[in-house]
Amino acid sequence: MHASGISFRADPQEHVRYEPFRRQGAYAELSGGHGEDDEDQEKGPSKLQTFVYKLTKSTLIRRLLIYYLPPALLLLIPIVITATVAKHAHIGDDVRIVGLFVWLEVIWAIFWGSWGLAFVLPFVFQYFTGFFSSAAKDYTDILKAVIWPMTAFYFAVFSREATPLFCVFDEMNPGLCDDAFVLSIRRFLLATVACTGLFFVQKVLIHLLTVNYRKRQFKVRVEESKRTTHILAKMYEASIRLYPGFCARFASEDEKIHRSETMRAAAESDPQQPRPRKRVNRFSAADAIADAKARLQGKEVLKVGSPRSVVMKALENEQASEALARRLWFSFAMESDTITEDDITRILGPGREEHALDVFHALDQDENGDISLEEMVALLTQFSRNKKDIQTSMHDIGQAIKSLDRILELFLLFVSIIIYIAFFNTGVASTLTTLWASLAAISFAIATTVQEFLGSLVFLFIKHPYDIGDRVDINDSELIVEHISLLFTVFRQVNTGGIVQIPNIINNVQWIKNVSRSKAMKERYNFAISPKTKWVQLENLKSELQRFVLEPQNKRDYQPSINIDIVSIGDMEKLHLRVEICQKSNFSNEALRASRRSKFMCALFTALRKHGIKKPWGGKPPDAGSWENPAFSVTVTGEEAAKARAEWEAREEADRLKKIEKLWWDGLAKEEKSD
Repeated sequence: MHASGISFRADPQEHVRYEPFRRQGAYAELSGGHGEDDEDQEKGPSKLQTFVYKLTKSTLIRRLLIYYLPPALLLLIPIVITATVAKHAHIGDDVRIVGLFVWLEVIWAIFWGSWGLAFVLPFVFQYFTGFFSSAAKDYTDILKAVIWPMTAFYFAVFSREATPLFCVFDEMNPGLCDDAFVLSIRRFLLATVACTGLFFVQKVLIHLLTVNYRKRQFKVRVEESKRTTHILAKMYEASIRLYPGFCARFASEDEKIHRSETMRAAAESDPQQPRPRKRVNRFSAADAIADAKARLQGKEVLKVGSPRSVVMKALENEQASEALARRLWFSFAMESDTITEDDITRILGPGREEHALDVFHALDQDENGDISLEEMVALLTQFSRNKKDIQTSMHDIGQAIKSLDRILELFLLFVSIIIYIAFFNTGVASTLTTLWASLAAISFAIATTVQEFLGSLVFLFIKHPYDIGDRVDINDSELIVEHISLLFTVFRQVNTGGIVQIPNIINNVQWIKNVSRSKAMKERYNFAISPKTKWVQLENLKSELQRFVLEPQNKRDYQPSINIDIVSIGDMEKLHLRVEICQKSNFSNEALRASRRSKFMCALFTALRKHGIKKPWGGKPPDAGSWENPAFSVTVTGEEAAKARAEWEAREEADRLKKIEKLWWDGLAKEEKSD
């Protein structure tokens, strides 16, 4: 369909790939025609042209031709000179110097051979392991990332095995290779094998940590983000098909969606052309440039102006996300106040009922059967923030892994020095004893730092209780994660907006509640009511609140279930009542949570007043002598008080004498019975 200068295919190909020797695709996109080589295009390239093209475009062959051959040819000069003119020159005791240059020529070839082996190994690994596991690509990427450490290790091993070349040029003892110079080179290369091996293993472990961590922490979120982006792109494509870009109905929304400096510059460059047409032409030119660049470079890129690229660009800021939400909602809602599954099915067309169902379930987060404009705007703005949080989290974790990598490299440098000392120092035992004694003394000073470092590693890469943007509760403090580092985390306080930095070693032993990772959360309200409250009043209260949460304007915010419990009766003076309600989301959005809470508390207060449920004693202490407060007091004169006290003391004394007399007679009876 073509409208207002914007061209969208029914099934747009959002990605373009490189097609060898297709000059029409490479240049006609820019010129708007089919080029001048249509006849040659039909004949196609020859086999020789194809071979030369593949040879020159090969990274392996190109690097070998550019980097290997010139130094190799230069090394032939001293080889020829020392083999002819200066053939009696020696290095060390008996080894001819030509042997050194021959060995250098060989290890130069070994270096690039090691690089070629390391370069090819990932592809071989992926070819053979791809049949057994779908995760082979991740480990192939690791091998590609450690090509140079792998090259260094292979180079050290093969160079060590190439040292027997010196034996050929030993004039005194050919084949013995006992010259001090050769032995020193062997020891050096053997130490290098150990050091490069440790370096290679360290890099592999770091990349394994990166891949496994991102797969465990971000795979689900990234896949969900891609799925939502794909759904929004399909909806935007359908919206454009119904209402072309910059039409009268969505002119302001499209202005915000497509706003950029390059578009404004294109609009201002030609004052004779209408503004919508200028932007559309700018899209077409950029689209053509992107197509040509992709084909020339052999890359797979997202076409400028495609529905997916427009959606991804709009989700980069909140204002464009809101405009995109309004455009999509009004395109699908027609004249209704909400979007239903039938609306999506009608817009997408017949035969796409399953796809429409997926779209509806992805947008209907509260599962109430329809989608309102406010819900659509909130969903896209939250999705935009989530995308930014994912990118920031991946960046911060990447920086933390880089910091860990640098620390391990520093440690390996120290270990490498010890390895070289051990291979070249004859008194290595005494040297290592002194070194370990010094380390033991230093360990007391750095023990706390090492403990903090190891604890932070466990907390960040194993436990990992939060990500960037997560709303968490730590020690009853409501916080939002702003930045994650290797040794500390920066939070923003919800109540004050202040910035708080907490070491990870402290958070490692705290009870952390991650609100953002939680599902729909409940909220409880506890209060005391009058003991005169009847059960029917509580039943009416529950019914009233049930009707409130089921109202059309409230069913998007609250779950339909309401729980009312009498927790206790205390000291039998009041009833402790608890009302429990569940919202349809967690409490990560503080503004939304506060709005829902305030609305429900107003409804709860109104329902309590409506059904006559009051607080204990009606708001004042109960009258003395009532059944709620049976205690009472009277006022008497002093004479009456003294008389009453004397009578009370006399009664007490008489009772005491009676008890004594009874005890005396009981004892006397026992004596007579014993006699």
